[in-house]
Amino acid sequence: MMTFAILQFQKTTRFVLFLLLPMNIKFVCRFFVSTLGLLSVIAWTNPFDMGMIAENRLDEQEETIRERIPTVVTIVSPTYNTIVRSYLNTYIYRRPEQTTAMLGWAAYYFPKFEKALAAEGLPTDLKYLAIVESALNPNAISRSGAGGLWQFMKPTARECGLKCGTYIDERMDPEKSSKAAASYLKQLYTMFGNWELVMAAYNAGPGRIRSAVKRSGTSDYWQMLKYLPAETQNYVPAFIAASYIMNYHYEHNLCPEIPEHAMGELTSVMLYEGMSISDIANRSGMSEDMVKGLNPSFVRNFIPASQTGNMIWLPVAAAELFNAGRNMEPPAMSIDADANAEIKTVSIHGTMYNIITTRKEYRVHSGDNLYTIAQRNDCTVSDMMSWNNLRSNHLSIGQRLEIRHVTREIAPLVIEQAPAPEVVAEASRNYQPASTVPSLELESLDFDQETASLNFSIEPRVPEQTAEHLVLKRRQSIRQALDAYQFTSSLNTSQVIMPDNAVAGDVIRVKART
Repeated sequence: MMTFAILQFQKTTRFVLFLLLPMNIKFVCRFFVSTLGLLSVIAWTNPFDMGMIAENRLDEQEETIRERIPTVVTIVSPTYNTIVRSYLNTYIYRRPEQTTAMLGWAAYYFPKFEKALAAEGLPTDLKYLAIVESALNPNAISRSGAGGLWQFMKPTARECGLKCGTYIDERMDPEKSSKAAASYLKQLYTMFGNWELVMAAYNAGPGRIRSAVKRSGTSDYWQMLKYLPAETQNYVPAFIAASYIMNYHYEHNLCPEIPEHAMGELTSVMLYEGMSISDIANRSGMSEDMVKGLNPSFVRNFIPASQTGNMIWLPVAAAELFNAGRNMEPPAMSIDADANAEIKTVSIHGTMYNIITTRKEYRVHSGDNLYTIAQRNDCTVSDMMSWNNLRSNHLSIGQRLEIRHVTREIAPLVIEQAPAPEVVAEASRNYQPASTVPSLELESLDFDQETASLNFSIEPRVPEQTAEHLVLKRRQSIRQALDAYQFTSSLNTSQVIMPDNAVAGDVIRVKART
């Protein structure tokens, strides 16, 4: 449209000048107008690109960049190609403000990434994958629905043990998501044994990579590129560029923009009661953005009540202010659920969990379909069909549907003394006078003096050691008894409630609170 308007302007101007000017000037003016129109069209179809200057500057540095890349890229082939160059051009010249912000958050997130990767025995250089995935934005959500620093899809996140609920999405939790990512990367390395293929599988899924290996007849990432999705073809080059810029940013005059509220000493605070982010901000002297920046997994700006507690992170001074005058004791061990809630206790990898299922009814309105209803209620279409015994996705206005919400909470263990009937005898007693035992019939004994002393021993008769019972030994604390029978091998000590009056010989019962 713009080009058409320019041409029309050119014709009109030429016609006016033809009528008004003498013949000897007409040719000069006609040439001038034609030239102006041509330049206008060129300028519109091929505008001046400010990035051309940046490209020229990158050309001057290219030889040096090629020499530096092998010093920081060790787990994949240190390749420098046009894709790597394009990413570097973006980091250095096109979006330097995003790069400096990313460099600032790296000081906060990278130690968490390195700890999680080292725990799985993986190279810590894999931390640069989070830059490729999310640019270190924990709230990043892709068009496909992947979220968090490591861009997990919800099904994969749940398989890795992360909660993806209405109020808490642990894909956004820096520590929990990093542990899940490290575990997943380790699984992929077991499958492929090659970090380039592991990265490709992390991006596209292991199924697509196996298919690409089969179709290409090779497991060399660089030789199978044409069999991979376009995004996956760029994935390893993007990792190389991220590795370079994180190590050589100062050489390109890029200085980290430090998020000050995240750089000081942080401490954890346990919340059992429900509380909004704004209330936490007001009571800790911080802004809401600061609180959300440190606790991105609470996606609805509200932290729900929890029997086991929700952990939040605050600077030490802010935590002290927040805790001033606050009752930090956990609430009574009870589960508050509405009348429609179903509570089951299950054991998952040795840890007891309360599975709480709540139900609500939804009435179908005009324009509704299973997909939109499922999206609004954080479930899937298959869930909706299963809960309501639907054989097709056809809905009618006014139809009633059941919607379920399932939450999983760790069930704290309660260590308590067994009821009296289970204890048949007290602790071992030796060398007691016969007169202290009323049930012993002394007349049946074969000696003359009823006052003679008699030595005997009463041994306790207690239930055998089981998965739920143990017997305290002499000078043995409950904690030592639990450790001896490996009750606490997978138990968080903060989840144990102890009695304080147990003695040797007592039968102790270990059970999950339901």
